[in-house]
Amino acid sequence: MNNVQIFELEIEDYRQYEGNQTIPLETTSEKHINVIEGQNGSGKSNILNAITLCFYGEETHTDSNDDEGLESDPLVNKKRLKELDPGESIQGHIEIKLGKGEPEYAFRRTFSTARQEDAAEGDREERQFNSSIGDLRLRQRFGGNDWRPNPNPENILREILPTHVHEYFLFDGEQLDEFFQTGYTDHVRAAVLDVSHIELLNSAVGHLGKVQRDFESESSELGGDIQDLQERKEEASQELERLKQKRDELEDEIDTAEGKIDDIYDELAGSADDDVREMQQRRVYLEERLDEQEDELVDTKEAVGASLARAGGIAYNADALRYAVSELEEYESSQNGVSGLTEELLRGILSRETCVCGADLTECDSSREHIKDLLEEQTTESQDAIEGRLRMERALRDGESLIEGLLADLSELEDTRTAIDENETELANISAQLEDEDIIDNERAQELEQRRRDIQGRISKMEREVGELNGKIEQQEDVVDERREEWKQAMREQDEHDLLVRQSEFIDSATDKLSEIKREILEQVRTETEQRLERYYNDLIWKDEDYEVVLTEEYEVRLYGPDGRKNLGSLSAGERQVLALSFMAALSKISGFSAPVVIDTPLGRISSEPKQLIAQNVPDYLNDTQVTFLMTDVEYSEDVRAYISNEVANEYHLEFQNGVTQVVDR
Repeated sequence: MNNVQIFELEIEDYRQYEGNQTIPLETTSEKHINVIEGQNGSGKSNILNAITLCFYGEETHTDSNDDEGLESDPLVNKKRLKELDPGESIQGHIEIKLGKGEPEYAFRRTFSTARQEDAAEGDREERQFNSSIGDLRLRQRFGGNDWRPNPNPENILREILPTHVHEYFLFDGEQLDEFFQTGYTDHVRAAVLDVSHIELLNSAVGHLGKVQRDFESESSELGGDIQDLQERKEEASQELERLKQKRDELEDEIDTAEGKIDDIYDELAGSADDDVREMQQRRVYLEERLDEQEDELVDTKEAVGASLARAGGIAYNADALRYAVSELEEYESSQNGVSGLTEELLRGILSRETCVCGADLTECDSSREHIKDLLEEQTTESQDAIEGRLRMERALRDGESLIEGLLADLSELEDTRTAIDENETELANISAQLEDEDIIDNERAQELEQRRRDIQGRISKMEREVGELNGKIEQQEDVVDERREEWKQAMREQDEHDLLVRQSEFIDSATDKLSEIKREILEQVRTETEQRLERYYNDLIWKDEDYEVVLTEEYEVRLYGPDGRKNLGSLSAGERQVLALSFMAALSKISGFSAPVVIDTPLGRISSEPKQLIAQNVPDYLNDTQVTFLMTDVEYSEDVRAYISNEVANEYHLEFQNGVTQVVDR
């Protein structure tokens, strides 16, 4: 196998895993799948948590359904903690050996849990613990069994699987259902940026900007008009940065506020009150549909504009064209105004060589030539007239079709506006009902809805401020450009400063080129992501239909089925998981990192029949990549096992008894 793989995972006294347990995971190109199967609660997800804890010092895959979460539990195995007295501690560790072909690196992180003084909980004393996590350590192999410490573990890990992209290789499949919730476009944009490897370009652009500022600031020592112009330019640049900083702060505040609304939505969606829960579910659907309708409104407006541009000229000149066609038809029938003088008649005269008056054309050359001239004139003029008439008739027919298209687009535009108005009205009604104590007898729901409305009001206000700031930023950028041009012009007028001007212009050119390269890379990654996302989704989805998946320039995912666009909010949990799984598979393939993939609960929300299709296809997308599935016994059915058995290198079962899990070779 050419890609990096995990050869061995060693766990000691971590969570359910008592003592030291080693899980061999080496795979080959032909057999590149590992399966670790266990019931819920047996420690399956903690295999994934052990990997992220070792590499990144955090457990990123806690149980979102647990009110307290894993972070409330001590890291060290609870059975071992029973041995402790207050003030004592126990240490555990996680070690991961990985490499290409053979183990090259051994990453290791220790952790410890200390027992504190017991605390009173009602009528009884509760034991209290505090856990801490050590630094990442690394041993590197230099042939044979020669393992030596490496002082830069973070640098080596960054080359293998950096923090910012690890979630596309190590992830919880069950939580993928949440990926395409409201505001997901930010996640998609961030993901595309993550796998685009543009950090160096961003750093280069930033460095060039600093160098340019340093160059140009030297002119402030020259005195006179140049110094004044430099100061004015710097003042404009500082004002531009102030505006951008204010915009960024507002956008951060908006993100925070939207996070609070998401929390409110989660609580309302989990309400014990059926009416509250149903209203919240309906609201989420309507909001997602409203986002799509607003996009449709933009598209339809563009279509109306294009139709108007095509049909407008024909519609405006239709009467003139009809009149011209009528005149040409009359001309063709009169044949130059001489009644009965047709092309057929003239050809007949020449053929018989006898004029209609009885004269013999063989005896009168001048008459014969006159008839020939009339025939030539008649043929040319008739042909031109016919061609002109046909073109105008074709234009009128096309115009009628274009006008019909324009009217259809206008009708669609009106329908979309009506649907938006209806959805906004229904959303307002849902909010009013949740706050109305006569309709909803739930004080908590009323309180949450009032808070949501207040937060949404602040968000709307901040979004307006961001829009105003964007306008001011554009104006200020023009001011900065104007003042830089004034400064450069003044510098050019003095030959001794020509080098400084040329240096500044060179940096401008280099910055523009780097920015162009950055845009091209992002567009290439976006396009490739779109292509893979569509292919993977169609391969994984269990429906006998073809889907078009579009990733727009605004990083919105649009799904089109045989009946048109599908609202992401209307997809089942399983369909959303397949869409997100396809997206993750696309990103891991595009990223350029040859890291192993670990997926917890890959088939958790998928019904029985489609599981086989997904189990069969996902490993194929990640060929020559080590894939480790952490599955429940329900996921890893006999059918699924049969589909992937030929590609499975290692298969383990988690046996959980009395709070302790043992990893058993299956």
